[in-house]
Amino acid sequence: MEKEAPRNYDKIVNRDEITDAAVAAFANAGQQVPENYVRTEEVLDGVVVGKDESYELPVVDMARLRDPESAALEIGKLGDACRTWGFFQLTDHGVDEEVIQRMKDSTVQFFSSPLESKNKVAVRENSFEGFGHHYSRASGGKLDWAESVILITQPPQERNMEMWPTNPPTF
Repeated sequence: MEKEAPRNYDKIVNRDEITDAAVAAFANAGQQVPENYVRTEEVLDGVVVGKDESYELPVVDMARLRDPESAALEIGKLGDACRTWGFFQLTDHGVDEEVIQRMKDSTVQFFSSPLESKNKVAVRENSFEGFGHHYSRASGGKLDWAESVILITQPPQERNMEMWPTNPPTF
């Protein structure tokens, strides 16, 4: 039996570097943004939308994906959205709006909670799951001024429930 390749954990920043102190340092610095959040003009030119540019979020219709007569066209839209944007909005997926709203509410409650509470599920050493600030080596190790939670959801047996927030209980 072939040994599974180890997961690449290079995307995780050292959690000790991202603290309330880092945010306080930014606030106390006035207009000065900490260096590990600063992108070069060259990078910004590639991602900032100009005044005369506008983009529409790609939308993929699940009902059209399931319909043999429209599937080919919709699959093309899906592929283009993945290659061009890396994400898309899925419509006609069958998930009840109430379920979606409860998920959104739980997410807002989690990210609105104190840092101490969120840190109970902080990314651990040699892992990528949990609460934290994730970055890509492709971005030169620059951070986004954002928090995130990365969790394995599928397949269910791969879920590490120790990393799932318990506050709010609905998460």
